[in-house]
Amino acid sequence: MLKVVPNKGALGARIEGLDRTRVNEPAVAAILDQALAEHLLVAIPGEPMTPEQTRDFARVFGEPQIQLLRYKRSGAFPEVSVMVSTLMADGTTDKTAIRAEDWHTDDSYFAVPAKATLLHSIEIPSRGGATWFCNMHSVYDALPDATKKRIEGRRAIHGYDTPRARNRPSPRTPEEIAETPDVAHPLVRTHPVTGRKSLYLNPNRLDRIVGLERTESDALLDELADEARKPQHHFGHVWSRGDIVVWDNRATMHRVVIDYPVGEERIMHRVLIEGEPPI
Repeated sequence: MLKVVPNKGALGARIEGLDRTRVNEPAVAAILDQALAEHLLVAIPGEPMTPEQTRDFARVFGEPQIQLLRYKRSGAFPEVSVMVSTLMADGTTDKTAIRAEDWHTDDSYFAVPAKATLLHSIEIPSRGGATWFCNMHSVYDALPDATKKRIEGRRAIHGYDTPRARNRPSPRTPEEIAETPDVAHPLVRTHPVTGRKSLYLNPNRLDRIVGLERTESDALLDELADEARKPQHHFGHVWSRGDIVVWDNRATMHRVVIDYPVGEERIMHRVLIEGEPPI
């Protein structure tokens, strides 16, 4: 029997008793999509799937979208990204793997960011490599009233690359650059399903707050990020091979812990789910 078992941490639930071949049945899909909105993260154990199966599974949460970076696309299934974060002794580890060590939310540099991300583990190291998640509803709720008033109605500029990020992203082709102009999003975002407010941050992509001088903007963004880094807002998922984890980008951030052995494969399939403009 399908069960939604909430985590003991700040967010998330484990889905037990799910037959993946039945995932697109309306009743099952409704349970999973509601669990995502309510818990912001669902973890589903199982066996590794093909890129086609991963794409089809993702449809329970919405329409899969095509990955921006062409070199990550999985052949005949461009909605599926192959995320290789294996640590290489010669230093050739994919830059996106290194940037993933910092807190971020997927796709915020688009005018219409992804609603959710599905990550499916194909190969995992013998130890380490957990992915941590941050509940941005909880972060917003914890802010002082004075800070909430200060940021209400404010918008911030998100870009593919910004000097505020600790590490540079993978280079883009001219076509990819044309597809990713800087965009402005609200700092406080309202969830379209639950109506709850959350802080919409992305330290890897946020450049500045509209209407503030750079110094004031940097200080405020740092203050907001400091709250998001507090452990009471977090939950860590320890991967097993074949796991599917889906999280709600509208109210979470995430990061990977790069503490796994050099040379041991860490390969995931990722699908982004089409979203809506933040409000």
